[in-house]
Amino acid sequence: MDRPTLTIDRTAEVRRIELDATSWIDVVEGFVVDAELERDDLRSTAAWGQREVLRYDRYIPEQRLSTGLQPDSRPLLRHTTLHLESRYRVAWDGVAAIWYRDGNDFQGLHSDRAMRWLDDTLIAIVVLGQRRPFVVRKRGSWLQSLAERVPAGADPDDLVLMPGEGTLLVMGGACQRDWMHGIPSCDTPYDRISLTWR
Repeated sequence: MDRPTLTIDRTAEVRRIELDATSWIDVVEGFVVDAELERDDLRSTAAWGQREVLRYDRYIPEQRLSTGLQPDSRPLLRHTTLHLESRYRVAWDGVAAIWYRDGNDFQGLHSDRAMRWLDDTLIAIVVLGQRRPFVVRKRGSWLQSLAERVPAGADPDDLVLMPGEGTLLVMGGACQRDWMHGIPSCDTPYDRISLTWR
């Protein structure tokens, strides 16, 4: 009996970035074996929709498309889920997909609200398609930068990663409590899909 072909490279090197004494990000370049194929398949077959978010006193459309996916619905999702459970020893609730269609689609600085007060939580993101900035900012400096209106990635204390083409990011520890992350708009016509495990 032939073994199924893995869609991920379980041996890809893990680089840990220590944000501070209690927060960290693991970066795994080349985690997805054929990231372009996986992105094209998701782009053409997933049930994409545009959600609305409450801003001050009204709802406005998010500047991106999204959908929820079952972890066992595609080999990439199943293989990634099993790998994450094995490596980090936690169960994941599901997978959310976000499609940034071009550089005009973005996500402002934020932390995952359901988890921001936890001292030790994990969020994993697989990034397919265009490499573009993934900005991480200390929560205190975000408040200061808001007052100064410093865009994400322009604060000298920002950490700017460039995931894409099959990169895996895992944010852990107190990252959701003490740090914020976002995808600023950028000058590119190319798309990017992120898959998020919580």
